[in-house]
Amino acid sequence: MAIKVAVLGGGNGGHAAAADLTNRGFCVHMYEDARFAGNLRKVFETHEITMAGAAGNATVRIDMVTTDLREAVADVAFIFVAVPAFAHDVYAVQLAELVKPGQTVVVLPGTFDSLIFWKEFRKRGIEDVVVAETNTLPYATRLQGPGNTLIMSLFNPLKIGVMPARKTRETVEKLRPFYPSLEAVESVIACGLSSLNPIIHVPGCILNAGRIEYAKGEFYFYTEGFTPCVARTTEAIDKERIALLDSFGYASDIVAHGVGGSVVTDDIGEAIASDPNFAKIKGPADTKNRYYAEDIPYGLAPWAKLARAMGVSVPVIDSMITIGSALLGYDCWEKGHSLRDLGIEGLTREALLEYLDTGSL
Repeated sequence: MAIKVAVLGGGNGGHAAAADLTNRGFCVHMYEDARFAGNLRKVFETHEITMAGAAGNATVRIDMVTTDLREAVADVAFIFVAVPAFAHDVYAVQLAELVKPGQTVVVLPGTFDSLIFWKEFRKRGIEDVVVAETNTLPYATRLQGPGNTLIMSLFNPLKIGVMPARKTRETVEKLRPFYPSLEAVESVIACGLSSLNPIIHVPGCILNAGRIEYAKGEFYFYTEGFTPCVARTTEAIDKERIALLDSFGYASDIVAHGVGGSVVTDDIGEAIASDPNFAKIKGPADTKNRYYAEDIPYGLAPWAKLARAMGVSVPVIDSMITIGSALLGYDCWEKGHSLRDLGIEGLTREALLEYLDTGSL
């Protein structure tokens, strides 16, 4: 009997995950909030998604497509949450009423937000449920139309952190059939600090803001926008990220080693130029795009807040958030998740490391 999984979310990541996992023989329950179900009308009507690219070419039939979250997660072993970061707290509260012992919740990706799910589950007294997060979506993917997904590449390795960290080994082994390229890191904080999007999206978006607004979508982000000065700014952000990882004693690697094609290089510009998939990606059409609205307040800002609490200086990251706030017209420091939201406000480094390992304060 096929393993049952739930894929929550009907965007780029949700389509790719539902199609890929179905194509590989898993029984998928695909869920979308009723408010946004109109965007998936074709999938609701046909239960079909057409996929093309790195994960295969096929039209697959999804076992369940539903707007009933209880129905979606009722009898599955694994719940993959592929929704924007601003919705994570909503999903955490909803799932806290529904998850059952033995289930595993995986946030694709998390950027620390697995801690929000863990906090809500603890408030409900839920035990024997593991929460994990990846450092990025498993797929570089774009919707080509209703029920039609292009998977340009698969991330390898796909880093994963587990809450509580002491259950990392057993959890990763359970999840490896879904994503064989999984690479365990020390904790969900280590995983969140390995997130690719805040590093490679934000400097390009901020330094190309005028061009992006003028082009209205006709702008190839990585070929036109990733010039040497953008690459240098990206590498400066990466050094600050690594300093924060180092402060916890976590292993680190430069961002250039996590992206790009067959060329192994320490230069982020060269790494991106070596992968033809990046050349296909158009940039945001405006500042409402997730590269701005998600990756600044929900990506970089939590790193900066954690850095402040741990006494680590990250001036370039701070500047990106401050300038981003001016560009977007709202305070990106306040809009994203706080350390209180994550359930770690006021913890010393030692207390935080203990919490990440055991799951208990």
